[in-house]
Amino acid sequence: MLEQEILEHRPTCRRGEGFADGITVADDVIRGRAVPYGRVVNLGEVFERFEPGAFAGTNKSRVRVCLEHGQAVGRVTSLEERSDGLHFEAELPDIPAIPETGKARAMIAAGLADELSVGFNTVAGGTRVEKDAGRNVYVHSRANLLEISLVPWGAYGRGATLHRAALLDPELEALKLARAEARNEAAAWLSKIKKWSGG
Repeated sequence: MLEQEILEHRPTCRRGEGFADGITVADDVIRGRAVPYGRVVNLGEVFERFEPGAFAGTNKSRVRVCLEHGQAVGRVTSLEERSDGLHFEAELPDIPAIPETGKARAMIAAGLADELSVGFNTVAGGTRVEKDAGRNVYVHSRANLLEISLVPWGAYGRGATLHRAALLDPELEALKLARAEARNEAAAWLSKIKKWSGG
């Protein structure tokens, strides 16, 4: 149960209506806001909110980018606490020996994974329960970030927009272009045949 995970400091993942706002992608680097601060979200079982500075103690060198809370596909190179949330930068390489890295890039390119979710541990004394409009809200003032995941739907709504062009496979794009040219050429020939046949 989610309440037990929070109170017992077990690793917790956030899914549902996602965290990211303003993600951008350039070359192999992803930048964006992984967690917004001060926003109450309904996770189905509980409500929760992250306070500014909640992840200030996180060691960025141990934070990974994952595909749907599974395989690690990249590593976080920068974490920055701002008043509006936790901002990050991460490398997202294409590693042939790890097929999921290519899958992650392909899903971003296709717009199928365009939000974020996070996995984290609560820490002792870092979470309290507040009453808000008759509901219990778990308020995280300190937590340890484990991973930032690429997901179709994250926990804080659809605030993410990706610039995907830099992650497109140039060979695939060349193949698409060749196919488009072949289709155009075939359509032109079909048009000529119809004219010759009086159709």
